[in-house]
Amino acid sequence: MTASDQLAGYIALQRLLDRRSALKKERDTPPEALAALRTQFSERHEKLEAARAQRYALQTEQATLQGEAEALREEREHFRKQKSQVTNMKQLSAVVSELDHVETQLKAKEERLFEIMQTLETTEGEITRLGEESPEEKALREQAEAAWNELRAASEVELADIERELRIVQRQLGETGMNRFKKLWTSRKPTAVVPMEGNACSACHGDLRPSLVQLVRTAEELQFCDHCRRLLYDPEQFHTNP
Repeated sequence: MTASDQLAGYIALQRLLDRRSALKKERDTPPEALAALRTQFSERHEKLEAARAQRYALQTEQATLQGEAEALREEREHFRKQKSQVTNMKQLSAVVSELDHVETQLKAKEERLFEIMQTLETTEGEITRLGEESPEEKALREQAEAAWNELRAASEVELADIERELRIVQRQLGETGMNRFKKLWTSRKPTAVVPMEGNACSACHGDLRPSLVQLVRTAEELQFCDHCRRLLYDPEQFHTNP
């Protein structure tokens, strides 16, 4: 195998590997529009769970306060009866003081119960709103999911084709040629084989010696960038499609 043939094989490997990497990213990364819809759906779910948790906490507090308020009402009735039965001012003063204390406590609990009732009403409305994805939102999200699934399926087909092409190129290069590429790839991945860009390396953009530029163009031997040590080729001579 000539150096030119080996270089062509390396270029093909690099481009196949580049395409494989792009396809895997495409397959595994949802499009921005779908990611935004998923985030929106997830945030809606999180808000719904938070609203449900708030409702539970309010209902629990409401039940506790209702029991306490009922106990205070009974206590108030008790002191009211006592008030009507007292026989002197000292007893009356003591009963009135207890009655005032109970009334103050009961008023605070009733006010809090009213606040809870209002908040629960608002929370119930929020739960209803968050729990109902509009037909338009659902259709848009499902369409985006379906489109991405189609794209992923197409990517899988192309990935299988690329794997077959990689095996063909590897067989053509042989064990020695592949070992050389693997060493280069290990030290310079994901881009080990790069085209010249004018008289510079397209990877590191370092200027190339005129003599090196000429050697790259002749392709009689493998040539490497003096700066980044990547394998160079002349794009005018090798038109391998990505």
